[in-house]
Amino acid sequence: MTGVRQPAVAGQFYEGRKEALTVSIQECFLHPLGPGSLPKANPDGPAAIGAVVSPHAGYMYSGAAAAHGYHALAADGIPDTVVILGPSHYSASRRAAVSLVEAWRTPLGEAAVDVELGRELAEASPLVEEDEQAHQSEHSLEVQVPFLQFVYSDRMPRILPLCIRSHPMHDVEAVVNDAEELGQAIAAAVGSRRVVLVASTDFSHQVPQEVAERQDRFALDAIEAMDPGSLVRTVSERNISMCGPAPVAIALFFCLARGPHQSELLRYYTSGDIIGDRRAVVGYASFAIRHEGGVTE
Repeated sequence: MTGVRQPAVAGQFYEGRKEALTVSIQECFLHPLGPGSLPKANPDGPAAIGAVVSPHAGYMYSGAAAAHGYHALAADGIPDTVVILGPSHYSASRRAAVSLVEAWRTPLGEAAVDVELGRELAEASPLVEEDEQAHQSEHSLEVQVPFLQFVYSDRMPRILPLCIRSHPMHDVEAVVNDAEELGQAIAAAVGSRRVVLVASTDFSHQVPQEVAERQDRFALDAIEAMDPGSLVRTVSERNISMCGPAPVAIALFFCLARGPHQSELLRYYTSGDIIGDRRAVVGYASFAIRHEGGVTE
């Protein structure tokens, strides 16, 4: 499909002008809760990262957490394609919506879409369908793109945006099964190509700080344990208001399909740690999921 997706949340979740956006992303990396230094894309990196987990709130809230994942990606090398998995805040459709326009535009320029990989995936899995409407207003994927553009600059990989259903999860085992099927389908479609997944999620929403930290720990533990089924079941059973368990589960299944991986929690904090109001917070976390052998297969 021809055409370019226009930004939906520029000037809201992140700065709408190139210069201001660049400065704000730099500030995310240098923030006290961020990694503390600017990233440098290393073309000779180990290519060990199969996926990262990244938040998707406004940059002033979650940008420092997101910066940890992108800092790790920069050091790991330059992939051919970054598949971005984001939860849909507007649809509960079972099928994953893939965007197959030519590019996504942000104030930092256009990011080319890996249309070939997207078509292969849609042909291979009945759970994937082209649906540009699902992406039109969705922010969970869009906010990842400027970080990628900042990190990789003129060596920007292609992207493949996939919008995944979020809550409600009426049939938990169906969600787990779909996540496993999608993760394995992406792994099969990728083949030998150098591809990294970015799974977009925030954690607890609008609960007191102590509740968020306690509840989120269960979800964080499941991700660290590389147990996607446990993640989805735990979020459902404990009623954790994490918005992207399915995208994260898909990313975990993808990594497991490509060999043994280890998950590292890079940063967790809440919006209360940013603004000081801990009465009703949102949790943010960043993970790097690396192949145990040092290179993704």
